[in-house]
Amino acid sequence: MIEDDLRGFLDAQSDVPVYARYIPPEVPECLAVVENGGVHSTSSIRRATHSISIESASADQRKAKDRLDRARDWLTTQIPADINGTHYYTAVPMADGNLLVKTAHGPTYIYHVTLEVVRQL
Repeated sequence: MIEDDLRGFLDAQSDVPVYARYIPPEVPECLAVVENGGVHSTSSIRRATHSISIESASADQRKAKDRLDRARDWLTTQIPADINGTHYYTAVPMADGNLLVKTAHGPTYIYHVTLEVVRQL
């Protein structure tokens, strides 16, 4: 799964846990990799284009933003790369934003960026 590949790739440079497919309900300080969709190539080139969100959660707004910036920069500068036997061609940021979530432990800031990631099939 693409989320697991990118989770492992980001985990190598992250100072907090990196989750695939979700942020846990208690919203800890973390990064998350979530696939939003994508398409497979219909030509003879065996590749798929995925829409991937990288999400950064923290009670500290600056930490959440800085952590997301580092994760986005890491992916966009380290790809192309071979990850778990799959070649990743590009990771291009498309859109970003933020949320303020009220949790039982106080407010949590979640910053996110959507990337278009192209990989081989």
